[in-house]
Order: sequence, then C-alpha cells, then structure tokens
Amino acid sequence: MNKYILVVDDDTQLRSILQAVLESEAYLVDTAGDGLIALDKITCQQAMPEVILLDLNMPRLNGLQLIEALREREEVRLDSIIVFSADRDALQQAGTLGIRRCLAKPFELEMLLELVSTCAA
Repeated sequence: MNKYILVVDDDTQLRSILQAVLESEAYLVDTAGDGLIALDKITCQQAMPEVILLDLNMPRLNGLQLIEALREREEVRLDSIIVFSADRDALQQAGTLGIRRCLAKPFELEMLLELVSTCAA
C-alpha cells in the first residue's frame, strides 16, 4: 500500500514540484496552501497522513501554529512531521516543539526523499 503524504506550503510551484517528485516515488500525495487548509484536511479525512511536509512560514496559520494544533491530537505523531524553512529561527522553534526532522531551504530533493522514507517506514 502506498504511503499517504500531505505537503503544506504556500508556494504553489514548490507544492507542485514536491507532489510530482513524491508521486514519482509511488507515494500518495495531497497538498494544502496553508496551515488552516491542512488542519481542515487532517481533521476531516479518514486516513491520517503518514508524513506531513510542512513549511513554517505561511500566511493565516503558519507551520509553528499548525504544529501546536497537531500536538493536541493523539493520532498525529510528531515524528511524522518534516519541517522546512529559510528562517533558521523558525527551524529552532520547531525543534523546541518536538520536531526532529528539519530542512533549511533551499534543500536537495534527495535529502528530502531520504527523510520521507525514514518517516514513512
């Protein structure tokens, strides 16, 4: 069975690239343009994503706020979240919230795929 991944980023082009790359690796991929949309998808869907790829800097509900909201949900494992950002301070803040998989933008797709495979295993 293919692993389900949710990509959350306000950059439409990056979302499309990540979706295409992940689907070429046989993952099932859904996307969200911000944290509010992602939270709605996570709340309303029957299947929880095995991996959440999360940009930290977004309008409306940013990645750090989404992590805070997800920490309250027992079905979401924090070790299934991979965050990415160009903002080093935001990456550090994610670490203080219990996120251990962080990528600084720009990142290599191979590194992202390696992290995804360890999360989805």
